Amino acid sequence: MNSISYLRGRRLWVVRNFQIFGTADEARFLYLGIENVETINRVMFGTTGIGGSVQDIRFSDLIDFKGNSLPETIKSPKVLIRFRSPYVAYLIGEESDSGFRMARDNSSPGPISVDLFIYEMGA
Repeated sequence: MNSISYLRGRRLWVVRNFQIFGTADEARFLYLGIENVETINRVMFGTTGIGGSVQDIRFSDLIDFKGNSLPETIKSPKVLIRFRSPYVAYLIGEESDSGFRMARDNSSPGPISVDLFIYEMGA
């Protein structure tokens, strides 16, 4: 494959005015509990979240600025964010082939609008 074909084979989508409502100010707590129901004793162990609600975004739920739906999976995606307000949003963790997680600045008064540039990096 020559260089021009390689470079033109990558795809790019632009999603304008995407609303970020999730926040990342979240705490996770481990708990241990004992339950006694009638004659049955049970020990319970688990984790629970308190606070924020990170926003899970699937590529298949997005529509680019031309009105085209994004594919369900994108091979090795990279998401770049362009802020449309003084408040910021950021990715939580790594992008997967099916989507990504985002959160907004906790100091923002509500949901914020951003532009997303989604690149397919390929293999």
